[in-house]
Amino acid sequence: MSWLLFLDESGHDHRQMPYDVRGGVALQDAQLWPFVQAMQRLELDSFGGQLHHYRKELKGSTLVDRKRFRFANQASPMKPEARRKHARGFLTKGLEKKTPTRDEFTAYGQACLEMARGIF
Repeated sequence: MSWLLFLDESGHDHRQMPYDVRGGVALQDAQLWPFVQAMQRLELDSFGGQLHHYRKELKGSTLVDRKRFRFANQASPMKPEARRKHARGFLTKGLEKKTPTRDEFTAYGQACLEMARGIF
């Protein structure tokens, strides 16, 4: 049985994230692919698409950024299908250099928090 250890040492800026990342996840090698698949499903369930298609990267500092909470709390929680639709709109407009609508900002914030909850 082999174990894989993932440790994030991506650094910090001491502005948004005042703490160093010194944690990791250990998985048995047989659990790596199921873990990857579960993360991909969570990303699709949260955002309605894979972030790399929109030139976005999953980062803890952006998932739970103060602005994401502000966006998410602009309205009551959206139903999952509406959240995914509007989150995709937010991401698409980012590629097109257009300003997202209020619903799209809200959905994106709620999708970020949903992703963060799902990871934990």
